[in-house]
Amino acid sequence: MNDGAKSTGAVALVMGGIGAAFALAACCAVPLALASLGVGTAWLSPIVSASQPHAEVLTGVSAAALLGSVGVVARAPKHCEPSATCARPWFRWTIIGAALIGAALLVLSKVYA
Repeated sequence: MNDGAKSTGAVALVMGGIGAAFALAACCAVPLALASLGVGTAWLSPIVSASQPHAEVLTGVSAAALLGSVGVVARAPKHCEPSATCARPWFRWTIIGAALIGAALLVLSKVYA
């Protein structure tokens, strides 16, 4: 698999994992955080009603996508062409940081559910 497909796959996986975790956390954790910042949360009700019947599936999808995204960047070669994605450490750390944010959302969705 070429470098562009790996970077696109890592981004797609981490965004899917964050999206699924956000859908799960929309019932309790996200409104609590947004309300503490003074932001209204009425717009979250359609997300909550759509995600609650599928909570177990969304949990599995989110966990698998987040782990997969970290796996893709962790398995990238450490020594490669100067212009390749694997040579950009900021990309690797951005994906890992985004996966950590998704994991925090996933944990919060289970703690506050």
